[in-house]
Amino acid sequence: MKNRWISITLIVLLFAYCRLSMGETSTPDPVVLSQERRMKTDAERQAQGICDSIFGKEKSSVLVNLELGLESSQKGGTAFNRTMDSTSGLGDENYILPWVPAPKSVTKEEVPKDASVESQEAKQTVVDVKTVLRRFDITVVHDESLSDARITLCKETLKSAFQRYSKILKLYFQPTAFVHEEGFNPKETVKKNLFTSLTLRNFFLLFLLFLALWLLKFFFGPLANFMKDYIENLREQQKSRVEMENKSQNENDTETEGEESLEGNEGDLTPEQIAELEAQEAAMMEEKFEPFNYILDENVKQLAYLLHHEEPWVVALVISYLSPEHAYKVMEALPADLQAKVALETAMYRQTSLDQVRAINDDIREKIDFVVGGLEKLVGILESSDRFSRDNILEYLKNEKPGLYEKVRERILLFEDIVNFPNVAMQILVRELKTEELGRAIRGASPELQQKFLENMSQGAASLLKEEIEYGRPATNDQIEEERRKILELIKQMEADGKISFRTKEGVSALSGDEIGSETPPLNMNSILAGSTQRKPEEAQEAYQAGLGAMEAGNLEEGIQYLEKCVQSDPEFSDGFQALGTGYYNAGRFEDAVKAFDQYLEKVPNAELQAWVDQVRANLSAAA
Repeated sequence: MKNRWISITLIVLLFAYCRLSMGETSTPDPVVLSQERRMKTDAERQAQGICDSIFGKEKSSVLVNLELGLESSQKGGTAFNRTMDSTSGLGDENYILPWVPAPKSVTKEEVPKDASVESQEAKQTVVDVKTVLRRFDITVVHDESLSDARITLCKETLKSAFQRYSKILKLYFQPTAFVHEEGFNPKETVKKNLFTSLTLRNFFLLFLLFLALWLLKFFFGPLANFMKDYIENLREQQKSRVEMENKSQNENDTETEGEESLEGNEGDLTPEQIAELEAQEAAMMEEKFEPFNYILDENVKQLAYLLHHEEPWVVALVISYLSPEHAYKVMEALPADLQAKVALETAMYRQTSLDQVRAINDDIREKIDFVVGGLEKLVGILESSDRFSRDNILEYLKNEKPGLYEKVRERILLFEDIVNFPNVAMQILVRELKTEELGRAIRGASPELQQKFLENMSQGAASLLKEEIEYGRPATNDQIEEERRKILELIKQMEADGKISFRTKEGVSALSGDEIGSETPPLNMNSILAGSTQRKPEEAQEAYQAGLGAMEAGNLEEGIQYLEKCVQSDPEFSDGFQALGTGYYNAGRFEDAVKAFDQYLEKVPNAELQAWVDQVRANLSAAA
């Protein structure tokens, strides 16, 4: 019975030991994995070097696949025997297994003298673990253009290099077509990318950028220096003018005293003396002549419109007598091409006569008060109109006069335009508005406009505004329009104070005749061109033919404008003055007709025409 239990215990221990040994050998070893990666890298580098030396660079690619494993072996131990006899003492140890003592008893058992018990034999097992190479494959992918001789040479070389792995070494050669890239040429690449990117759109953008840079250089370079010098000269003229006014005032006081002294004796003067005094007064008036002193802030826009169609030298002459502020406003209102021409004309010296300046001054004085309208007037009317009328007018302009509509929309401010405001301006605006008023104003507005206000408010203020929009007390359409009008007035006031900015600065503007469907004749400068030294015969001839054609077609005003341009281009062209005088007379402008015929008669004397002109002049004098 005792021996059976000993056998069972030995079997269980051996089974547990074997399981433990098997578990230890099957567990992956990090050291083995690291060694496997290192061997693979070294083998690939060595094999790739061999292939490159035989095939050439970039002609092949090498892949090595190897596998390492662990193998274990067991070795048997010595047997341990123990003989138990009766000579053992009471304190001696008895073992049922090696190193396993038997239970001790209090009394020593009787054992036969010659009986001996052989202990169970147990073997001491030793496990030997070693690393083995189970798999070693080399795959070479090479260019299919390589010769068989080179491939064979490469195989033999690889076998010789890895001779120690010959038992498990396997070589695989896979031909394929290699892609050969050309060498990188930086100049060619840059050139290719440059011409590829130069599309029509990019070329246009580059042109606009170059043009903008050129304009900036012009405006902040020569033009800026010129305007600075010009304004300084105007200031000097203004100072001189003030000094002359003070001097003239003193002279006027002296003359007034003299006139008062002569009033009592006027009845004693002879007609010759009276004529002499009148001549002296006229001469003094000429000395005190100040052209364009009637130009004020209120009518500078009308002056800009009148000069819109004039020759650059005429515009330069006029603005040279204006204050710097008025000259700046006039220049700002002119087209860009005319601005440059006027600037060049201002820089040139030109001899003008007093009669020319006086004629221009008188002509502008007569017409400036009769220039009415303008974009500012129209914008003011639209902004003060109710929504229905404003929408009707804008819809008509959009369909019938798209050019005028674009200009009006640039200047008029509508409640719907707030959606285009920058966020900075919106954040400043919402701080000035009450939640209740703003909620009524944007009630019924577009979702984009409501979102524009909400996204520029704090989270709490936005929640209150949403509640006001959805649950606020009802409001009529008139009340909503009134709240919107108040917000627009606040925006305009904040813009005027410089608190917010949301659109480009508006300059002095006026509508040209072709924009509104009718034309206003330009200034009549016929009486001042007789002394002009500039002649453009070709332009004069073209304008003359165009004017005659327009008058024959029944377009009298258009013909007059062409003929005026004709005599401006060539003051010595007599036929132009004759045709212009006829046009003036047919249009009922008799005084202008007489002046035009006088210019013609100075160049081509004609007794019959002279008599007729004198008769018309006499009739005008009698009517006056």
